[in-house]
Amino acid sequence: MSEHEHEHHTHVHGKDCACGHHEHHDHDHHDHDHHGHAHDENGNCILEDVPGAVYVEYHLHDEARVISGRLTLTAEYGPVREALASQLELMAKTVQERGGIVGHIKASCEVRLVEMLSVTDTESAVKRAPGQEIKIILAAIVFLIDPEEAEELAHAALAAVRDAAGK
Repeated sequence: MSEHEHEHHTHVHGKDCACGHHEHHDHDHHDHDHHGHAHDENGNCILEDVPGAVYVEYHLHDEARVISGRLTLTAEYGPVREALASQLELMAKTVQERGGIVGHIKASCEVRLVEMLSVTDTESAVKRAPGQEIKIILAAIVFLIDPEEAEELAHAALAAVRDAAGK
């Protein structure tokens, strides 16, 4: 592969779209039928994140395996952060145990807190939603490991975080 050629592989689950813009794959090791399917105002196929569904894909760039994943869930952030840190460490350790090299494994968490303030008579009260909406974005660059194996490790890490959150 030249330095400008890229191989791209995406796991998208759910119903096939007649528009043909996406290649759909089903694999037994991934969640199925958890992805919302819609079209934008121009009729283009779009997939919507569904809470609790794990989305993972990989790209090949020269010898690097570039893994992307995302998960949205509603839970308390503290336990999610702890589970995510643990799972990223486990992913790195597993890549190394299988003869691979970790370039980097990172995740960002966007946390949305929902509170409702209300006034009855003259005093205000604050009610907080029982959990926060948390959007996790995972990015990993690894080498010397099968790309589908690296993708499965990322999927397993995000699924474990979701399971630890009880969602």
